[in-house]
Amino acid sequence: MSTHEQADTSSAGSSVAWDSNIDGLLAGWCDNAKCFEWMHTEAHSIFEGRAHKYMIVMNCLTAVAGLSNIIAGGTATAGFQISWLFGGISIMVSTLNVIQDKLGYQQAGVLHKKAADEWAAIRSKIEEVLTLPYSGRKDCKTFLRYIKADINNAALQGNSNIPKDIRVACYNRFKTIPDFEIPEICGQMEHTQIFIRDSTVVPLLEGHS
Repeated sequence: MSTHEQADTSSAGSSVAWDSNIDGLLAGWCDNAKCFEWMHTEAHSIFEGRAHKYMIVMNCLTAVAGLSNIIAGGTATAGFQISWLFGGISIMVSTLNVIQDKLGYQQAGVLHKKAADEWAAIRSKIEEVLTLPYSGRKDCKTFLRYIKADINNAALQGNSNIPKDIRVACYNRFKTIPDFEIPEICGQMEHTQIFIRDSTVVPLLEGHS
């Protein structure tokens, strides 16, 4: 038997059944996914807006410098070449371009958009599963493994790069929803959850000394 087959056999031998504990875990992950989707969407809008403003300013300055330089030509006033002024505008445009590259507004906007899409997909998958009865769901252990891998991958896209003011805004936006689980990155720590026996399960040897 190959190593891969042994791993599959081992995985199949230790099954995990759907119960209220799993539902609660998934509901918490779904709440977190909604928050991260919202925060990354907000961050995308902010960074994309800043990148567009820089681009508009640079394009306007470039157009003004080029057109005015043509019109002014070699005109001089009291020994001052007007073309020097427009040359200075061109230098300013180059400086702004360097600043934009250093700030990385456009790149940040793209990354936040990608992260928002990934969290939206995670939220959708969890919501779809939770709306189904246990009998209509896929294997519990397999679903948990894959959805957790998706969450870990999405987290690597840059949750730590979410601006603090957006994290605070997320906390204020969702804190009034009863039992809504807000990510700890927003400033609220949650108590660690433990396994709770399903109330529908009758303990063995109940009533015996």
